Amino acid sequence: MKACTIAGYEDLESLKIEPDYPKPSVEPETLLIRTCAASLAPGDVRVLSGHTTLMQAPKRFPYVPGGDSSGVVVEVHSAEARFRAGDRVTCLFPEPRPFEALAEFRLVSTKLCAKMPDSVSMVDAATVPSSGLTAYSFKEHVRPGDRVVVVNACGGVGCFLLQLLKQDFGASYVLAVTGNVELASSLGADEVVDRNSGANWWEHPSLQTDPADLVLDLYGTATHWNASCTSAAVKPARRGGRFVCIGLENPWPKVKYFWDAVPILSSFLRRNLYSAFHKSSCPTHAGHSGLKTEIQQRSEAVLRLMGEGKVRSVVAQEFPFDAESLREAFRMQMARRHSGKVVIRVSSE
Repeated sequence: MKACTIAGYEDLESLKIEPDYPKPSVEPETLLIRTCAASLAPGDVRVLSGHTTLMQAPKRFPYVPGGDSSGVVVEVHSAEARFRAGDRVTCLFPEPRPFEALAEFRLVSTKLCAKMPDSVSMVDAATVPSSGLTAYSFKEHVRPGDRVVVVNACGGVGCFLLQLLKQDFGASYVLAVTGNVELASSLGADEVVDRNSGANWWEHPSLQTDPADLVLDLYGTATHWNASCTSAAVKPARRGGRFVCIGLENPWPKVKYFWDAVPILSSFLRRNLYSAFHKSSCPTHAGHSGLKTEIQQRSEAVLRLMGEGKVRSVVAQEFPFDAESLREAFRMQMARRHSGKVVIRVSSE
């Protein structure tokens, strides 16, 4: 089978299409998928950088990159009951290692696959496994009627989250913080703070008279957390204010050795402790559980909403499956200037 391979860290020039890469065989609790599309995510870039080898090192080089994909089931194990050949599915990578998606065929765990409606295209579906799933899992933090601030609102996760907050989660007001004002407004934000203008979201007039109940920080860094604690733009914990983040102090950490993880963990602990002892001025702080639970149910909930036309994917650019196009796709993901998802069309439906 054809597969994209990369020979080493920070070696994008070694990327090539192998014409005769070994095709995997079905095992218990797995599906063999013919890949139709794959989407890139920050984790794919972190793997390539070699900065997070403690968590995301390939088992060997060259490795097949790519974590999230969509495709058609071509073979199931004899004991499989839920899926069958011909099913259209999305596939999530085994956390935290995003590998094997950029190949004609892929072996995936049944627990990480979700069935998709016929009305959803493979390209759109490929954007769901990490970003759509992560966005939907924020539902557990949202209460009906919440006024919500979303930081980094037009990334892969944010584009789904802006739509879900009012379509499905029950938020009453959404303030988006992003450089893509027009897109955020089209996705359901009531108001938008343009981060390119130098304006601070915590100074927005709408929050001075009616503070936010919830801040969803999809980027990280201490700036947004500190502002939530020191300004009047977010309710304190005693009034129901909450702050939930994906990132911590550094959204692009280097974690090669165990001791590299210590400051990351201590940062998170420090925020929790500060929040616990300053409930009169600071919102409750929580990390995000991410992709760990209810993977099929949450993925299929997003796909169902897409099939009903209530939620749409945002594709920054679609690339064909050849070496130079894949290099360009990775460079685009590395630059972090796009909105939505970078998608590679591996094969036709």
